[in-house]
Amino acid sequence: MKKILFAVVLVIVMSVASVACAFNKDFTLDPSQIPQEKLDTTVYMAVSIRGLENPYIATIPEGMKMFGEFLDSIGQKYEVQVLDSGGSNDREVDNMRQFAARAGGNALAYADPNENAIAYPLAEAMADAGGFIGTVWNKPDDVGPMDLTPNWVIHTSADGVAMGYGISVEMFKAMGGKGKIFVVEGMLGNSAAIERAQGLEMALAEYPEIEVAYRDTGNWLTGEALTLVETWYNTTPDVGGVWCANDSMAIGAMQALDKVGKKGEVFVVGVDAITDMAEAIRDGDGLVTMAANGYLQGGYTLALCYWAWTGLLDVAALPPEYRVFKTPALPITKDNAEEWLAGVMNFDFTKPFSIKAD
Repeated sequence: MKKILFAVVLVIVMSVASVACAFNKDFTLDPSQIPQEKLDTTVYMAVSIRGLENPYIATIPEGMKMFGEFLDSIGQKYEVQVLDSGGSNDREVDNMRQFAARAGGNALAYADPNENAIAYPLAEAMADAGGFIGTVWNKPDDVGPMDLTPNWVIHTSADGVAMGYGISVEMFKAMGGKGKIFVVEGMLGNSAAIERAQGLEMALAEYPEIEVAYRDTGNWLTGEALTLVETWYNTTPDVGGVWCANDSMAIGAMQALDKVGKKGEVFVVGVDAITDMAEAIRDGDGLVTMAANGYLQGGYTLALCYWAWTGLLDVAALPPEYRVFKTPALPITKDNAEEWLAGVMNFDFTKPFSIKAD
């Protein structure tokens, strides 16, 4: 009996190990294996975002376009759509429900939930229609893709804590480890904003001579950040740095500083590595940003959903760490800003897990 039990346990362990080993960053899917019936069926792709005025968010539909070029190369019929919520939770869920219902089981979607609470309703809307969805950035800790297998394929995010910490430390070092800062946070209740603020707190604990003079949310928007920094500067002109949870707000901060002749003298940091911020860093007006890479997020999220739709990727067989994972972030400083601006992104959508950072 003991031998039989040992053999059963060994088989289970070996099976789990073989599944884990089957998936890695080099895991490759062969387009020639896609059934012709699938290639001849129109697949409907959408990205669910909150407005194109944010330069980082604007890169996500571009990522969808890049994946579309891959579909062109393999002869897949498809149509694309941008679902703009305008920052409304109800509208984002309703947009997804309508899109999924129209496309049925041939729907693929990238979704950046406006807040954690709507991640599951977005995925549920897709699952009810038989389509496939990948979410990015925001979801509650107690739910995830495994709750709606196979339709909720993945959830990814860049490591927001590491990003918030990294830009903080760089700014504090540049300030000589002491001085006053302004903090412009992202949208409250948003996972990315929460994590980046946690990273800031970690850095503040390491630099006790850094003082937060003012702190408020800029809701990811350039104009709101401009107004905040402009107002704060009136009472605290000796500020040494402005910490912004994203680049759009960092641009607003620099615009405010420019009005008082302090752009380039007060250190400004952000996250996303949008073109305007990378150019500002190259020119010495900004200090550092982090590249979360919306092109990559948009393109590869849809790619994983597509491979699930073709049947070549068995979502149920994926280990949990291949359903929820981090994507890489790259610091952009004066040393590599020009290189980042000139870079050409070469994505291999046949290797959908090459975006996995951990």
